[in-house]
Amino acid sequence: MKLEKVKNTKKGLVYGSINRIVGLLLPFVIQTVTIHRLGIEYIGVKGLFSSVLTVFSLAELGFGSAIVYAMYKPIAEDNKEEINALLKLYRKIYRIIGLVILIIGLALIPFLDIIVKEECPGDLSLTLVYLLYLANTVISYWMFSYKASVLNAYQRYDVISNISTITLVVSSSVQIFVLCVWKDFYAFLVVMVLATVLNNLITYVAVKRLYPEIKCEGQVGEAAVAEIKKKVLGLLTGKVCGVTRNTFDSIFISAFLGWTQTAIYSNYFYIIIALNSFTSVILGALLGGVGNSIVLESKQKNYKDMMTMNNIYLFIAGAMAICMLCLYQPFMSKWMGPENVYPNHIMILFPIYFYMTKMGDIRGVYADAAGLFWENRWRYVAEAALNIFLNYILGKLFGVVGILAATIVTVFFVAFLGSTHVAFKHYFEKGMKKYLGIQLIMLAFTFLAGALVFSVCCLINYESEILTFLIRSVICVVLIPLLYWAAFHWTGEYREAREFIIRVVLKKA
Repeated sequence: MKLEKVKNTKKGLVYGSINRIVGLLLPFVIQTVTIHRLGIEYIGVKGLFSSVLTVFSLAELGFGSAIVYAMYKPIAEDNKEEINALLKLYRKIYRIIGLVILIIGLALIPFLDIIVKEECPGDLSLTLVYLLYLANTVISYWMFSYKASVLNAYQRYDVISNISTITLVVSSSVQIFVLCVWKDFYAFLVVMVLATVLNNLITYVAVKRLYPEIKCEGQVGEAAVAEIKKKVLGLLTGKVCGVTRNTFDSIFISAFLGWTQTAIYSNYFYIIIALNSFTSVILGALLGGVGNSIVLESKQKNYKDMMTMNNIYLFIAGAMAICMLCLYQPFMSKWMGPENVYPNHIMILFPIYFYMTKMGDIRGVYADAAGLFWENRWRYVAEAALNIFLNYILGKLFGVVGILAATIVTVFFVAFLGSTHVAFKHYFEKGMKKYLGIQLIMLAFTFLAGALVFSVCCLINYESEILTFLIRSVICVVLIPLLYWAAFHWTGEYREAREFIIRVVLKKA
């Protein structure tokens, strides 16, 4: 069964973008209301416990990604029996995972004081807040979340996005009401848990209506189970790596510097999360189609498509990073107040961090679709170990600067270079010189273009942060595309990217 890749990708991008816009604006409003109604320390509480509970996602061990990968082939062959058997296995695993997380989570309660430097703000009970976050995590595994794997494997990212948009609008509206009227943080967290229940219920109904023939029944063969176990072992190390990169930063800042610094860091990192949510729309919309192509198309065609999409994606990521550089400070000053704004030498590290994490995304989609989880295992281990080590050493010496620098170094030298080597050795089976050359050219150009646009924007500095933000935004919108066009419009890669976009828009790809 050949999926309608272009159609599904376009729908995924459209509805995914709508979801991300909603997902950017509503949490931003909630973040703002929380600060003004409760205090900035509550943002630190949210950031810390979100990070701690993300660590528990290690219990998932990557089964979700392994199951989705395993579904690509039976979907291409329209083998419903194998799909059903995989879904049944996934349901069983997730029920066990939920129980494991609950047990580990409860066992951690006596040790909460170790990772919290200060007393909880207000009269909050540290244990009760933690238990609500734990409940939210456990419920996400026990209530039909395995059904989302069907939508992912069939490249129905549009459905996933629409469900997320609905639940986000409903839950955020109630949370804003709770904060404004009652100023009750506990009620705020209860709504978060109920939103998870609602999201999973809607997903269950959607899958049942779209794919009534897909049911949890049958038995997965021994060979398939062995292959899934192998992928899971590789994915486990990947999970550890992801946790060290995205959550230990907040934990170290909390341990070394306290709630307020954790909150300020969380506010800056919130912008990265928001932008990541937009790039994840692109990656999520592509993944199912790429998985289908891995099964049905040649490695040479997939390599050519990967290089073309990579060039387009690097322009998007570079433009985002430059906009962050130029707009961060007036935005944060207006949103959080001048007293909660980092100096420029710290702020600059956030867009660098963002761009470094984006450099390997498109190649990573092909690696994930090809199931190179086991092959990446040692790279994952090296990244996790180095990131934790550098976070601790540099964090103690230099605070927030050290923690950000540690992650940037680890991401580039281990995550990007290491995973590139694995993908080209085990899937594309060719040299990576051209790929790395383009990446380094784009990296150098992004730094130069960023320096130029930032220099121009620094001339715009009015007393009104809103006016400063708006004028700098216009400068970014005009200058960034112009600089990229001037630098690359004469290259073959630019022409291939332009033709690719035209084919997709006209539904000819």
